[in-house]
Amino acid sequence: MEVPGRKRDPDLDKGSTDATVYCQPCGEGGKRAVAQGFCQTCEEYMCAPCVEYHKRLKVTRNHVLLSKDKMPSYYPSTKQSAIADTEYCKKHPKEMIKFYCPTHGDLGCGDCVVLDHRNCKVDYIADVAKEFVIGNQFKELEPSIKQTEDIFSGYISNVKELFGEIENQTKDEMDRLKKFRAEINTYLDRREKELLDNLHHVKNEDENLLKTLKNDCELTKAGLEAMRMELTSGEVSVNQRYVTARRAQKELRVIRDELWKTAGRMKARKFRFTKDADSERLLGSKTGLGTLDVVENLNIPVPDLSTVTWKKEVDIYVGTPQDQNICGINGLALLSPGIFLLTYWENHTVKLMNVTTRTVMSRLELPGEPWDVCVLPDDQAAVTLSDNSIIQLLSTKGGQLSCGKKIKVSSGCRGIGYYNNRLYVSYTSNPRIEVMTIDGHIISTFQKDDGRQLFQRPLYLTVSASTPPTLYVSDSIAHTVHQLSLDGKVLGEYSNETLKHPMSVVQVGPGQLLVCGSTSHNVMLLTERDGKMAEILGRNDKATCPYSVAFCPYTRTIVVGTPYNESLKVYNAN
Repeated sequence: MEVPGRKRDPDLDKGSTDATVYCQPCGEGGKRAVAQGFCQTCEEYMCAPCVEYHKRLKVTRNHVLLSKDKMPSYYPSTKQSAIADTEYCKKHPKEMIKFYCPTHGDLGCGDCVVLDHRNCKVDYIADVAKEFVIGNQFKELEPSIKQTEDIFSGYISNVKELFGEIENQTKDEMDRLKKFRAEINTYLDRREKELLDNLHHVKNEDENLLKTLKNDCELTKAGLEAMRMELTSGEVSVNQRYVTARRAQKELRVIRDELWKTAGRMKARKFRFTKDADSERLLGSKTGLGTLDVVENLNIPVPDLSTVTWKKEVDIYVGTPQDQNICGINGLALLSPGIFLLTYWENHTVKLMNVTTRTVMSRLELPGEPWDVCVLPDDQAAVTLSDNSIIQLLSTKGGQLSCGKKIKVSSGCRGIGYYNNRLYVSYTSNPRIEVMTIDGHIISTFQKDDGRQLFQRPLYLTVSASTPPTLYVSDSIAHTVHQLSLDGKVLGEYSNETLKHPMSVVQVGPGQLLVCGSTSHNVMLLTERDGKMAEILGRNDKATCPYSVAFCPYTRTIVVGTPYNESLKVYNAN
């Protein structure tokens, strides 16, 4: 039955059935009943029982109710759930969704088709919906839904692991704080004892000197008293009194001569405790003991990749209609969870790729042939343009690529890495590594060690943020990965008989790196702890001629690029 008042478009709406309107109060309760009336006051469609109940309630008995034959076929303010067939168009609220455009993946009404999809071949939902549902075509979405569910399951697992990391980190930092506090307490107790001991030492010394002086004075005074008594005694002869007087006269001279010395002994030191300036400043400091600094984001826990098996997924095609040549992938870098930066040598382009949705988010043409790429802070990245002898800075803000400033460098620049406000760049011409600021000011150069040339052909590099951080450089001619300190000292050279012509080297977790073997057709895992290499992807995994590799700890995915085809190889951890 056609809904009264609903006009039909003979061209766009041909063959459709009109929408059945359902009771909205019942819909709120999870029931479905055909509307038999409409309350203009509440602006709601109602079934017969709801209409009767509406009439009986004291608060609604005076509402304006329309019968079924007089109620509107649609009402703009009603909820979309009141209409059974589909739902109202978001762009045109008075029109219902009736069409789907496969080209743009858009659902819309007749107005949408006329305005936005005039040149598109659109599907009329009433014609295709039944076959789509009966044919279970919606099941085509299940792999994508399952894949997305798996990704979010991984995210949930990562979150749980981060909870554990936060708990462990909190305990470790609390222990460090308490240990430092205990060290301070021990130091203060020791210093207090030293100062008190010193104070008592000074006190005892002065008291002992004064006691000795007092005793000496009392003895001298007693001697003088005895002298007086002997001089005045009538029991001795005149001659003896004379002898006594003369002896006393001599002793008095000696005593009087010593009086200045006795007076000089009559003293005690005045002492005062003086506060240590540093300690006093500490009491007034708001950062006493230390501070809690957020130095970086807590890394997602990465498992020991040597214990992980890998499942190859379907390759991801990364070409676009704008590409003129085969999109060989020379450089890869993880930008954010599931999002990678890719460089294409022959097409002079860099792309932003969402591996999860398998879509190219952004494509940017560059003024030269890009080799390697690294991510910088503040939504930036850096790309080496070897033939142009420049480093091109990029903006990645909002998931869109744009060019920033250029840094002029020497010819032959290839690999690039970033750590602690420094760029590390490798050169195949006059083989070396240069360390420079973001502005291009060269700070140091690593080329020789004890007069020996370090590199033959350094193509890629990375900084491993271990403790202490170190630099890893792949040398394709020497079939070697070099490890250097950040001041250029050689720490190690690593090779393996199954690794030939190493290319990209990238840190994937604490103490672990991935290395591409371009002609050995494999990806090796280098473990910092023992310096050993082991193959984790090989010919059986179709890791053919890998040049670039990256790892996403959030999705636990390895992606591999090759210069000879337009697809990313994707491997997920089992």
